[in-house]
Amino acid sequence: IQGEMLAEALEPINDRLARSANETEWLRVGIDADMGISADGGRPYALLSESERWRADAMIAEAVSFLSGVRLLVLDRVDVLDLDGRADLLYWMDGLAEDGEIDSALLFATLKALPASLPENIEAIWIENGIAGKVMAAA
Repeated sequence: IQGEMLAEALEPINDRLARSANETEWLRVGIDADMGISADGGRPYALLSESERWRADAMIAEAVSFLSGVRLLVLDRVDVLDLDGRADLLYWMDGLAEDGEIDSALLFATLKALPASLPENIEAIWIENGIAGKVMAAA
């Protein structure tokens, strides 16, 4: 009975993770009944690359945020993603905002310059020497 209850509790999380994987075209992540995290057909979390682990963590954080109704997502170390991965992330966040599924997302990264273009729902704040300011010249 306990296993069945846990499987029922994990179903909405795994459904949300599958949806996020489809939207981002990132690896498909799942949480097993033993609370193990695996990707793309059973590859254990420990065997994922740093970037893949970051993506898995981001999708899990989004699923928890969505299912809990918090509607806030905070993600650090966005710079672990390559340029394509960052673009995927930004368009995923833009889509969540556009669909009304998230109110705010705070994304933190160490970058040389702002992205050349950002989706409509995203505003960049440049922080340099501890001072936050509006956009710096885009690359």
